Amino acid sequence: MKTIYALLCLTLVQSISCSIFMTKQHSQDDIIQHPLDYVEQQIHQQKQKLHKQTLNKRSHQHSDSDSDSASRAAASHSASQSSSSQSSSSQEDETKQVHDKMNVKHHSPVYSVIMKLKKEVDINHGDSVVWKNIEMASGPNSPVQTEQDIEDIFGDSLKTWDHFTDDAKKNTFHDAISETQRENNEDFHLNATELLKKHQYPVEEHTVATDDGYHLTVLRIPPTHQTRDDKKKPVALLMHGLLGSADDWLLMGPSKSLAYMLSDAGYDVWLGNVRGNKYSRSHVSKHPALNDFWKFSNDEIALHDLPAIIDHVLDISGQERLHYIGHSQGATTFFALMSEQPSYNEKIVSMHALSPIVYMNYVRSPLFRMIAPTSKFYQYIHDQVGHGAFEPGKHLIETFGGAACREKLGCRHVCNNLNYVISGINVYNQDADIVPVVMAHLPAGTSARVMKQYGQNVASHDFRKYNYGAETNMKVYGTSEPPSYDLSKVSAPVNLYHSHDAWLAHPKDVEKLQENLPNVKQSFEVPEPQHFTDLDFQFSKKAPDTVYQKLMENMQNNS
Repeated sequence: MKTIYALLCLTLVQSISCSIFMTKQHSQDDIIQHPLDYVEQQIHQQKQKLHKQTLNKRSHQHSDSDSDSASRAAASHSASQSSSSQSSSSQEDETKQVHDKMNVKHHSPVYSVIMKLKKEVDINHGDSVVWKNIEMASGPNSPVQTEQDIEDIFGDSLKTWDHFTDDAKKNTFHDAISETQRENNEDFHLNATELLKKHQYPVEEHTVATDDGYHLTVLRIPPTHQTRDDKKKPVALLMHGLLGSADDWLLMGPSKSLAYMLSDAGYDVWLGNVRGNKYSRSHVSKHPALNDFWKFSNDEIALHDLPAIIDHVLDISGQERLHYIGHSQGATTFFALMSEQPSYNEKIVSMHALSPIVYMNYVRSPLFRMIAPTSKFYQYIHDQVGHGAFEPGKHLIETFGGAACREKLGCRHVCNNLNYVISGINVYNQDADIVPVVMAHLPAGTSARVMKQYGQNVASHDFRKYNYGAETNMKVYGTSEPPSYDLSKVSAPVNLYHSHDAWLAHPKDVEKLQENLPNVKQSFEVPEPQHFTDLDFQFSKKAPDTVYQKLMENMQNNS
């Protein structure tokens, strides 16, 4: 099981590399379609070449002189014995020589392809490498700034390749999420309320109406009998990330997921759901089957959903302020709200941003780079995604995920999960048993506009409102370009939690966020060598000790 799971990480990295280096022919103007297949072919050819050179050398030595035939015979016999005794390792030695000749770092096939292509098509460090082509780009938008960047992105996961047998490499991840496991693990089918009841936690379901007609489902884990007293308990509002839902705060189970830990610590815990996810697909007049329901971006979530949820939570709990914990998109919309309606800063005791997506200059996710308006594939993806719900079809998912989506690589299920394709996965951080459960609950849904807005921010190098185009922008904003959010108005105490290895919330982008916020209490980077991805802040087995304990300490200090 763990071997199969480990292959998930490797295969996903292969998929990303395939989506970046993908074309039909090996020419100077094109990029390799299947990097690993190409490398295996190159290694095989190099090994044949080395073997041929060895045979030629031996043949040449054999014909050099006949005067010392006895010595040569003895030497030949000795060499034969040595070759026989070392047959199990000779192939590895030849492979190592090939890797050395191809400038491979960390035994990484993908790295060798990058460096080989660099020589053939003049890829310079700092250039942006995209699917089917090499798109020259300057500035921070490039994922390849130095050789170390390449090693950071590919090396760690690809090193695991050397640890697997040939038989293990043929296995598929399908076994990990077979129908048998689905039947045996009820968490596949339970919604957030059912998950809480399963673990004997009290739960309340609330429907919150926004001022523009959407109905949002918000869950409450009220204080337990063991912690209930006359004093009102502090309130913690947890807002999910991109394509997520309230489920995300519960899937790891008691003592592991943050919602349970906060409840056990005596907090009045609330789990929000924004418009468009599976718990919030209702409107007074719009039907989710029609595009009109989905005409919203992060701007509408920030200006309508969050105020309605915050006001409802404070009204029911009887408190005047709350602690806000936002993951990914949950942080995006928080900062947008606080900058547009500064009065809400007074309702926040402390804000805790887990892997916050705000500035996206250095984003590593191929999906977000491809949906940026500056991408050569923007129009194609724009046409495929449309204007309604973000529900990319199989062909588009294959574009995002590359060759890993193809059944022969055995990673169809993971590739079809957009959250992993967008954010990546680290084999060492998530338990094998939790991955299928996460995949059963994610993605929970969002609109095409939300995804496009992130792509717009990648291109603009800024934190802006949705770009409708110059003509509509003039009608909506009074300017041809969408205005930027003014983060100087975010006066609430903010704590940032990020990782060096996150694909979406790059450390340099988080640093820029910190510089533009006036009241950052702490910026906590997950210590190496944890290698947290964006999703690991919710689903890593290391999150409780590495992140949540620190977060809860900060909540107490900020109270």
